[in-house]
Amino acid sequence: MNKKLKYFVYSQNSLNTFKSCPLKFKYKYIDNINWKFEGVESREYYKGLKTGSEFHLLCERYFKNIPIGENISEEFKGWIEKVKNLIPIEHSKVYLPEYEVRSKISGSYLSAKYDLVIIGENSIEIWDWKTESQKTSYKNIENRMQTVVYMYLAKEIIAKIYKKNIPYENITMNYFRLKIDDKPITIAYNEEKHIRNKSIIENYIKNIDSIDFDGYIDKNKKHCKYCEFNKLCNNQSINYEMIKEDE
Repeated sequence: MNKKLKYFVYSQNSLNTFKSCPLKFKYKYIDNINWKFEGVESREYYKGLKTGSEFHLLCERYFKNIPIGENISEEFKGWIEKVKNLIPIEHSKVYLPEYEVRSKISGSYLSAKYDLVIIGENSIEIWDWKTESQKTSYKNIENRMQTVVYMYLAKEIIAKIYKKNIPYENITMNYFRLKIDDKPITIAYNEEKHIRNKSIIENYIKNIDSIDFDGYIDKNKKHCKYCEFNKLCNNQSINYEMIKEDE
């Protein structure tokens, strides 16, 4: 194991970063380089991050039965109404907004922070709020690292925490793209997917552990135009319309 990763806690973001480009993983998690975008072009990018963060906070208040207040934008009011209509609060269920779990896998720790988890009598619903306008296919979302990690940990950890033997088929992950959809994209689960997800996670951790990152310079050139380190690696300007957070 790489000594610098001895106490590292993996997440869907870090695994997806390695999947995108090992050099990017090195910059972010080994060298701890935090790349700050500068200039007028980056304003919309940071505005998008701020929008997502503020809306997540409103949803957390709603599901914790805390008043969300009236001084919010018309856009947020519309989004909250969508959430309320889709997810009416039922007293028989447990609602866990901004819920974080951690588990050990292959000798390393893996964590996830969920936007919302709903525990029913015999079910687990995972909800994830998306505030961008990006469209994508069901298959792409199903194979997303976030889906792999979140659904795996839901079955392995959340079900055990609440002492429930939840069938695989009763676990779902719902991606709700608030700007463009009125209903979520719902990903189904089964035992075959769970076994596959475990293998995917373990293989990525194994690959990361086996690399000597000292002096590592190999990069995924196909990913460069999407990467915040494009300026550092290639001395090329960043295209803020293409750059996105790890998913």
